[in-house]
Amino acid sequence: MALKIYPVSEKFSSEKPISEKLIATDNMVVVHFYLKKGQKIPLHASKSDVFVTVLRGKGKFFYGSEEQYELLEIEDSLYYYPEEPHGFEAEEDMIVQAVIAPNPQKKIEL
Repeated sequence: MALKIYPVSEKFSSEKPISEKLIATDNMVVVHFYLKKGQKIPLHASKSDVFVTVLRGKGKFFYGSEEQYELLEIEDSLYYYPEEPHGFEAEEDMIVQAVIAPNPQKKIEL
C-alpha cells in the first residue's frame, strides 16, 4: 500500500525550531524541520545514516563541530555518517527534510 505525502506547509515558530514527522517505520523516518532565521538544531549524533535536503531557504550544516560546515541552499543535500556529530543553523527561514535510517526511535531535543 502506498502512502501519499502532502505538499510542504509552513509551520514556523518564532520561539524554537519545529519538527514534523512525515512517516516512521522501524527502518526509517522522514522528518521536516522548520527554522526561522538564526534558529539552530544543536550538534548531536545518532547510530543512523542521515540524509538532509534543503526544501526552502539556506543555512549552515555542521559536521564534526560548528567550525566545520557546508552552506546549503534550496535543493542541496548532504549525507551524515552514523555517529557523526551534526546539526544546522538557518541563515534565512529554512525548511529541511531529513531521511534517517534506521529509525533511531529517539527524538532530539529542540
